[in-house]
Amino acid sequence: MLAEELSHFPLFKDLTHEQINKLAPIFWRVTLADGETIFSQGDEARSVYVIESGEVVLRFFPEDGGSVDIERITKDGVFGWSAALGRPHYTSSAICLTSVKAIATNGSDLRRVMRGDKKMSAILIERMAQVVAHRLNSFRSQLKALLDAEESQA
Repeated sequence: MLAEELSHFPLFKDLTHEQINKLAPIFWRVTLADGETIFSQGDEARSVYVIESGEVVLRFFPEDGGSVDIERITKDGVFGWSAALGRPHYTSSAICLTSVKAIATNGSDLRRVMRGDKKMSAILIERMAQVVAHRLNSFRSQLKALLDAEESQA
């Protein structure tokens, strides 16, 4: 269904036509509205998304209140990795800052296809690790800025 389109996303760069054809049947298109919450922190982690157009913010809600924007994700960006990694729950919320067009897949389907192709799995896991590492660094920077601001006001 989406084989040609999948091959244009950086996430799937360097995958063979055969690998892309294994992935294509498990993806579908979604259209999301400006302001829509795609998933909330703590929701069951089910789907992984790749943005075709629009902007999404990942927002973390600490237990003591408030919120921290972890990252803004735009064209070609990926979010919902908790589902791909088999985590039970999302660790942040994903909220549309504009209308969004994306492709999505169930994390369980993605894991199943990856188990059947070790080379593809290695490529996608490496890319997941890069995304997760970048988000952790961004989150640390946001928390540090927040703590520094609170400390200077005290």
